Amino acid sequence: MSGWCSYSTRTAGYVHHTPDMKLSELILFSFITVATAHNSAAASLPDQKAREEQILKAIDAAQLEREQRLVGYSVAEHYTIRNSHFSVPAETTTATTYAKDSGKTYRVVSRSGPALLQTHVLDRLLKEETDMSRGEGRKNALVTSANYAMKLAGQETVNSHLCDLVELTPRVKSAHLLKGRAWMDSATHILVRIEGQPTASPAFLAGRPEVVRDYTEIDGFSLASKSRALSETFLLGKTELTIEYAGYSVNSAVKTSESVSLKQGATRQ
Repeated sequence: MSGWCSYSTRTAGYVHHTPDMKLSELILFSFITVATAHNSAAASLPDQKAREEQILKAIDAAQLEREQRLVGYSVAEHYTIRNSHFSVPAETTTATTYAKDSGKTYRVVSRSGPALLQTHVLDRLLKEETDMSRGEGRKNALVTSANYAMKLAGQETVNSHLCDLVELTPRVKSAHLLKGRAWMDSATHILVRIEGQPTASPAFLAGRPEVVRDYTEIDGFSLASKSRALSETFLLGKTELTIEYAGYSVNSAVKTSESVSLKQGATRQ
């Protein structure tokens, strides 16, 4: 018996049609199948949009809560600067302190390597980080929808965290905003990794370096664990800057919900 196979709406599988099937019936069947698939896809778009908006709002809320609760911290930072024109790297270790009202301060513990890399890269970096860590400078560097146009791009696992992958496009040109991607923990919405290029050249590296920064969760806060920036120009050659962070000590405020519970408990007493 001659014939062909197509998907049947009456069964869960393929059926064999006889030559008695009219061409008009086949065309109608195909039209219904395509229309149904189109309508299903169109119906899912509002759900996807709503989910994206919900996640982006949660990311904003997590970033703002971090800023409200993080009173300060101290950490040891180790900087290594390598340049293709120098045979040995420049290295520096700092004792770094952050305070919410005054920003970052650095105390140099040790230095080694070429003085030119120390002064032209590291010293400029520390100054720029100090300026950025307070007031409007810090606010304007946060990974929030106020500073970035953000778009959800799926999920990936990074450093054992299931993350929402977010595409980032800075709203203004800045050496502290990266055009690239961020991985946010899908449960807590805190930053796990960020990578990309600044939209303006930083003072401490030529051009627009490729930046990758990993974060770790300490006492509920997302704090940098390792950072790498790579820049290459014809005149200055290839420069690589890595920063490793260790020994965090965190000072935090009580969460808003916890504060309300404590006040309610004190009132009942």
